[in-house]
Amino acid sequence: MEIALGTTLAGRYVLTETLARGGVSTVYKAVDVQSPRRLAVKVVDDYYAGLIRHEAEMTRLLHHPHVPRVYDVGVVSLNRTGQKAGYLALELLRGASLTHTLTNGPLPWRTALQVAGTAADVLAVAHRRGVAHRDLSPANVMLTSHGTKVVDFGLAELLGPTTKACDDVYALGALLFQMLTGRSREPRTMGPAPVLALPGLPSAVAELCRACLAKNATGRPSAREAALRMWTLLG
Repeated sequence: MEIALGTTLAGRYVLTETLARGGVSTVYKAVDVQSPRRLAVKVVDDYYAGLIRHEAEMTRLLHHPHVPRVYDVGVVSLNRTGQKAGYLALELLRGASLTHTLTNGPLPWRTALQVAGTAADVLAVAHRRGVAHRDLSPANVMLTSHGTKVVDFGLAELLGPTTKACDDVYALGALLFQMLTGRSREPRTMGPAPVLALPGLPSAVAELCRACLAKNATGRPSAREAALRMWTLLG
């Protein structure tokens, strides 16, 4: 959904710049005239307002330093015609997406492991609080001046019979695989774990990546176990 720059939402958020466009949303840089604080505002049309409220609820459950803070969420009327929009006011992140960073090729294994370790920390907290991210990918990882941030909990769900933490761990393995090799691996393929024979890559890192990508979910570590192993390998 596109809104003219300069528009004020909810009487306080002045949209100043377009940051990103997605399938159903547009993210703007904004100024909160009541703070004044610079922040990001995700906007969707009224049809998706429930989805953006869900994202806010899932994100607030985590309250994690490597997840953007949620400041506000709501629905507003845009004009006299009665057109409405849902909005989500978030912490403004300054940096680049991992997708953008990987256009320059794979990362050094230590850098890749630091990013994956932070993502694993976030997943471990989410799982402990009963939430699965369900959409961990380079597009939803930001590399910022304040470290790695895991974003976009729009598809997150409470853990249950059909939503399992082990699927997030597979996505974590796919994320690490792509950072190490520069090659993407579809998180939902669930094919045989690949062999990583990369010059200079410690065998323990390769083994951990393969464990996260194990076709049999029972062979995967928990997010907490993966995080501990990653940080241990980094020393």
